[in-house]
Amino acid sequence: MTIASCPIGVYAAQEQTPSNKVEDIEKISVVGTQIRGGQMAESLAVSVLSSDDIAEFGIDSGDELLDLIPENGQNFFSEAENTGGVNAARGDIGGVNLRNVGTGNTLVLLNGRRMVNAASYQTEEVGGSFVPVNTVNSNMIPVAGLKRVEVLRDGASAIYGADAVAGVVNNVVQTDFEGFDISFKFKDFENLPRNDETLTLKLGQTFNEGRTNLSAFYNYYHRDRVSSLDDERWSSSDFRDRLPEGSPWAETTDFRNDSAHNIDEAQFDMSGQVAGFTDSRGEFEIFPKSSEKCSFPGSYSVSDSHCALPDGTGMERYDFNAVGRDIASDLTRHNLFVFVNHAFDSGLESFSELMLYKSETNLVRGATYPRFADLYVGASNYYNPFGPIGSVNRLDSLSDDDKPNGARLEIDNYRFAERLRSVDNDGDSYRVLQGFRGDLGAWYWESAVSHSKAEKSDITHNRVSNTLIQEALNDSTEAAYNPFSGGENSNIERALISVQRLSETKLTTFDVKASNSDLFELPGGYAALLVGAEYRKESYKDDRDDRLDGTIVFIPEGESEDDVSIILPDGSRFFTISDVVNSSPTPDSNGSRNVTSLFAEFQLPVLDNLDIQAAIRYENFSDVGDTTVGKLAFGYRPFESLLVRGSYSTAFRAPNLVTVNEEVVARSQSRQDALCEYAVANAVGFDTSDVECDYTVQRIAQGSDKLKPEESENTSVGFVWTPTQSLTLTLDYWSIDKENTIGLIGEENHMIIDLLDRLESGSCQGNANVVRDEATDEETALFESAGLCPAGRVAYVDDQYANLDRRVIKGHDIGVYYDLDTSIGNFNFKVNASILDKYDQKAEGVIKEIFDAKEQGVLPEGTEVSGFADLIGKDGNQEKRYTAKIRWRNGNWGASVSTNYIGDFYQSGLTLEDGTRYEVPSMQTYDATVDYRFQFNDWRSRARFGVKNLTDERAPLTDNTFGFYGDAHSDYGRYFYLDMSLSF
Repeated sequence: MTIASCPIGVYAAQEQTPSNKVEDIEKISVVGTQIRGGQMAESLAVSVLSSDDIAEFGIDSGDELLDLIPENGQNFFSEAENTGGVNAARGDIGGVNLRNVGTGNTLVLLNGRRMVNAASYQTEEVGGSFVPVNTVNSNMIPVAGLKRVEVLRDGASAIYGADAVAGVVNNVVQTDFEGFDISFKFKDFENLPRNDETLTLKLGQTFNEGRTNLSAFYNYYHRDRVSSLDDERWSSSDFRDRLPEGSPWAETTDFRNDSAHNIDEAQFDMSGQVAGFTDSRGEFEIFPKSSEKCSFPGSYSVSDSHCALPDGTGMERYDFNAVGRDIASDLTRHNLFVFVNHAFDSGLESFSELMLYKSETNLVRGATYPRFADLYVGASNYYNPFGPIGSVNRLDSLSDDDKPNGARLEIDNYRFAERLRSVDNDGDSYRVLQGFRGDLGAWYWESAVSHSKAEKSDITHNRVSNTLIQEALNDSTEAAYNPFSGGENSNIERALISVQRLSETKLTTFDVKASNSDLFELPGGYAALLVGAEYRKESYKDDRDDRLDGTIVFIPEGESEDDVSIILPDGSRFFTISDVVNSSPTPDSNGSRNVTSLFAEFQLPVLDNLDIQAAIRYENFSDVGDTTVGKLAFGYRPFESLLVRGSYSTAFRAPNLVTVNEEVVARSQSRQDALCEYAVANAVGFDTSDVECDYTVQRIAQGSDKLKPEESENTSVGFVWTPTQSLTLTLDYWSIDKENTIGLIGEENHMIIDLLDRLESGSCQGNANVVRDEATDEETALFESAGLCPAGRVAYVDDQYANLDRRVIKGHDIGVYYDLDTSIGNFNFKVNASILDKYDQKAEGVIKEIFDAKEQGVLPEGTEVSGFADLIGKDGNQEKRYTAKIRWRNGNWGASVSTNYIGDFYQSGLTLEDGTRYEVPSMQTYDATVDYRFQFNDWRSRARFGVKNLTDERAPLTDNTFGFYGDAHSDYGRYFYLDMSLSF
C-alpha cells in the first residue's frame, strides 16, 4: 500500500481494498499502528497530506500547514495575539491543538518518534483562568521538505504514548533520497510591503554497492515583518468605525482598544488640592501647547512644551497601532536534516538522523505604562512644577503658602512611550538519532536512541525598571526624568533596561520493539504481534530575568517588604511586584521526569472481512505514578465496497512539567468582585454611584506534585464507502470524555465562592483563598448598609492548579474523494470536513455548588461563572471547518483550485447585558495554482504560479489587538507566489 502520494483527507482505508491485497505491493505502517506489514492500516481513521498537496498550498511554515487541517483547532501561539510581555511564547513558534481539546493533548512525531517540546511555554484558559501549556513547535519542521503528514484522528495512547489524547501528527521526511534538487519560492503580498523567500536544497547519493545512502535536506526561509502601519485596517486601535450601522456595540467602548495612559496628555495626583491648579482631589492633566486646551481659562505652563489644567478636561487616548507595532515579526529560519542509512552484509540495517533548526526574529511591540506599582514624581524632582520654593521649575504663580516644601505627585494615567519595545527572539534546536533494525527469524525488530534539545533566547529592549525610574523621578538635577515634556528629552534612557528569558527543553529516548506479522493463521490471514519497551527523560528550564525572578526587588516608596510580598507556607517570601514596569513577577522554574513504557499490539484478521486491533501500554512516571491504557479497534467489510470501522481507547495525560514544578507565579487582571456587586445591589440608604467593583486583582498559583493525571476515554465509529472505483465517501463520529482536567478555578469564580460562603454562613468568614484588605470607612458603610460584614478589596486570590472537572467533546468528520480520467486529463476532487457536535466543560465539585446556589436563589440569577459551560462557538471554537480541492493534470500541465472554510463563532467578552452575543461570521478563502513541467538541459524542471486568497477576503472584525481573531484567522488578503524547482 502506497500512501506517500495521498492527498489531504485521503484515508489509509481507501488506498487498499480487498481487490488489491496482493503480495507484490509493498506494505508500510502508518501512524495508527507500529506493526510493519500488518493489515489493520486500512481500518484506521488517518488523514494523509502529501508533499504535492503541501507544495500546492503555497505555505512555508508548520503553523500555516496546521491551519489547513480541519481537525486541528486554534493556534494559541499566534504572534498577532501574543502582544503581551515576556510571559508569552514568542518568536518562530506554532502550537498543535487537534480537536481544540487544548494545547499539549496531541502527540507530535518526526518519522514515527516523539519530538521535543518547544523551549518556551505560555498560558491557556482552562476552567476559570489561565494555566501553563507547552507544545511541540510546529515550525521546526520545514513544510517544503516533508514527504507526507499523517494525522491519526482518534486516540493513540496505547500505540505511541499515554498523552496522545486527541490523536497523533506524524511528520515524515524522506530518508533515502537520491539526486540533487533545488527550488526557490518567492511570495508577494498585494496589500502589504512584505516579501517571503524560500530556498530548498536536497542532496542524496547511494554508494557502497547500494548498501549506503547519504541524504541531506536544507531549507532557508525569510519573511519581512508586518506592521500595524502597513494596512489602514490596522493603523488605529479604535475599530468602532468598522462596525455596521445600527450595531448595538457602536455606542459602547468595546471596540476602542486604545488607552487612557498617554505620555503627551497625562494625569498626575497629589495629596491635597491646590486651588486653581488641581481639582478637589488634587488631580491635574497636561497637554501639548499645540492643543486648544492650552488656551482654556485656568491653564498654566508646566514645561516648554506642555500646559496643565485641573482634571476633568478630557485627554487624548494613546493609540497603540497608530505608532506602529508588529502583527508578525521579521523572521529568518534555517533547517537542516541529514540521514545516513547503511545495510550490513549480515542483514543488519543502521539508520541515523541529524536535525538542526535555527530561527531569528525581531518584533516591535507597544510601550508600557505603570500598572502594578505606584510611581511618584519626587517633590524635589528638577522638573516638578509643584517643587519646593526656590526650585528651578516651580510655578511662578504658586503662592508661598501653596506646597512650600513641594508636592510629591503620583503618576496616574501615564505611559513611557518614548521608545517602543523591541523583542529579539532566537531559537535553536537539534536532534540526533541512531537506530538499528533487522530480522531475527520470523521477527522484525527495531531499536533507536535519540537526544533532542531546544533553546529560546527572548530579549526585550526598551523596558523600564521600576527602581531606576523611581530614582530618576526623585533626582533634583537636570538628569532627572521629566514626565512633563511629552517624551522629548525626558532622560528616559537612564531607566531603560533589556529583559531576558532563557528557556530550554530536553528529550532523551530509547526504544526497542519487535513484530511478527505471521504469528499464526486465522480465517482472514495471519495474526500480527508487536511488543516493545521505551524509556524517555524529559526536562525543562525557564530562567527569568533578575528583575522578574526576585533577585532585584522593587519596593514602592512608603511601603515595606511586608506590603509587597507574601510569606509562603515554607517560610520563604514571594514578592508580588517585579522590578519591570507592567510585568508580573515570575520566578525561575525547572523540572524533569523519567517515563518507562511497556507496550504490545495485536492485529487479528478474524475473518476475511473482519480485522481487529488490540493494544495495551503500561507507563510509569517518576513523579506522578503509573497507568495502563488500552485500545480496541475493528474494521469490518459487510461487502466489498463498504468498510465499517471503529475504536475505543483510554488515555492518561500526566500533568505537564510546568504545572508540577512551577514556583509561585502572580498574574494580575481586571476582575468583577461578586461580593462588592452584591453589596451595591442590596445597599439601603447608601449612594453607590461611585463604587467600582471591577478592578485589578492579583492571582497567585503554584505548581503541585499532588496533581493527578487527566484520564480520558476516546471512541470513534464510521464507515468508508467506495460505490465506484473512482468515488470514496467517509464518515466518522468521534468523542473524547476527559476527567480531572487540570486548570484553575479562576479569580472571579473564587470571589463568587467567597460571596456564597458569607451568605450561607451569615458570618464574616468567606473563601480562605480570597485574601482581602482591611475595609475602609466607606467600604464598611457600604457593606453594613447591605447587611454584610465589612470587607475590603481583594488583595490576591490563591488559585492553585487543580484537577477540576469533566470535559466532553464530540464531533464527526466527513470526506468525499473522486477521481475522473478524461480525454483532457485527470481530475481529482476532495472534501475534508470536521464538525463539532458537543464541547462541554461540566461543572462538578465546588463549581457545581455555585450553579446549585443560583438555582436555589441564594446567589443572584445574573451571577456569571467563568469557563464552565457549553464551549461550542466560544472564542474560536468553531463548529464547522472544511477544505475542498479540485486538481487537474494533463501531461506536463497541472492546475488546482481549493477552498478553506472556518465557521462562525462568538466573542464571549462582548456579550451584552441582555445576553446578546457578538457573532463573528464565517470566513472562506479560495486558492489557485497552475504549473508546468519541462526539461532544462539535463534538469527536470517545474514552474508553479499560485494565488492565495483569490477573492482578497479579509478577516471578520473582532475586538482584538488588530481587529481580527489571530488565533483563527489571517488578515493579510491576497498574495501571489512563484515556485521554481530543478532536479538532477
